[in-house]
Amino acid sequence: MSNYKVYKLFPTPVFHYRLENYEELNKELEKYILDLKKKDKTGQLKSNRGGWHSPFFDLKNEIPMKFFNKMKNFLEKIIKNEMGWEYVPNNVKITSMWSIINKKGDFNIQHNHPNAYLSAAYYVKCPVNSGNINFHEGSEAKLIRHPNIKKFTEMSAMKTSLEPKEGDLFVFPAYFYHDVGENLSNEDRIVISFNLDIIR
Repeated sequence: MSNYKVYKLFPTPVFHYRLENYEELNKELEKYILDLKKKDKTGQLKSNRGGWHSPFFDLKNEIPMKFFNKMKNFLEKIIKNEMGWEYVPNNVKITSMWSIINKKGDFNIQHNHPNAYLSAAYYVKCPVNSGNINFHEGSEAKLIRHPNIKKFTEMSAMKTSLEPKEGDLFVFPAYFYHDVGENLSNEDRIVISFNLDIIR
């Protein structure tokens, strides 16, 4: 049949960007994060089950600033070109930035990031099988009651899993529920997350 159309309304985007020449930056970020861990071995308990959740970064520090400067043009493109939002540079703020180190067996439960417009995950260290990032269907009605699914499509799937690599940055609406799979590798997985707000 060719006499029908499909309108995919109200899509939820995940923007994927690979930082150029990320290797040297990742070494600096890893050192910054491990120094934070030395000062605060307990960290915070948020969505992490096991693992270490850092205190919030000092956004005036040279290393987080360097990281931000590497991706700010991409963030501007998302805001202006993709989302179509008004872009006033001084009104775009990273309100919080932190890191999570997941050892073998650690994971993060499903959650979202309220009180922001965009959230992100950046992969400093990401061994194979160290945990995908999973995004979840947001409609309660669809989750509670649905037919048996014979073939998963982008319209029937309840969860989508993305396998990150070092140097990858994923940016998504802060309301989008997500989790992180269990680290099945024998190495640490180190991620930086942040929330971005736009002052109106």
